[in-house]
Amino acid sequence: MDVMTDAGQADVMDTVSTSAAILGAVSAYAIAAGLLTVLPGPDTAIVLATAIDRGRRDAVGAAFGVAVALLVWAAAASAGVAALLRASAELFTVFRIVCIAYLVWLAIRALRGALRQHRAAPASPGVDRPDAGETVPAAHAPRRKGGGFRRALVTGLLNPKLGVFFVVFLPQFVPRNVPTVPMTMLLGAVQAAEALVWYLLVGAIATAASRLLSRRSVRRAIEGATGAVFLFFAGRLALDA
Repeated sequence: MDVMTDAGQADVMDTVSTSAAILGAVSAYAIAAGLLTVLPGPDTAIVLATAIDRGRRDAVGAAFGVAVALLVWAAAASAGVAALLRASAELFTVFRIVCIAYLVWLAIRALRGALRQHRAAPASPGVDRPDAGETVPAAHAPRRKGGGFRRALVTGLLNPKLGVFFVVFLPQFVPRNVPTVPMTMLLGAVQAAEALVWYLLVGAIATAASRLLSRRSVRRAIEGATGAVFLFFAGRLALDA
């Protein structure tokens, strides 16, 4: 009887210890991942550009695209795909080239948009805004639904830095004696939730400031800066060993 009682107490202590370790790991990871989330990067550029160019609905879609990409990378890390990608030099090189090409393509799109704003005549028809000064043209080409989600999702999936992050950084927060796969997915879900909240906020602020951001000069500056950001990350990725 005493042996059974002692065994039960040991099980309870193990459960409490494991729960405390998981809670501590999740809390520490939430802080670290949150700080990394708010740092400007390609995801920020995508959400801002989507909010300005396509409006609130697509900006919300872009925020969800970022979050889903993080969940996919977490699942890939759990399945060992991310580690395999990092371990194979040839495969990782091919993946990096694809990522660089996509970032350059996004940069060209943004820079072409800035150039169009620069070349557009100030007298062209636009949306009447009493305090906006120069305005962007009122007519827009038809856009496919879900474009913001797709762009953000692809940008996140084609980011090898996330693969390295989930292979090198995240495992440090997985406690011993805790199943790796569910813990990795839990931490990935925490980061995805933080990213979703943050980028929903970023998109909402950009949408709320649409009157200012619709000025031709401001739009040109933002699109030019967005293109420069994508080129910067493409160049940094190309130079990384």
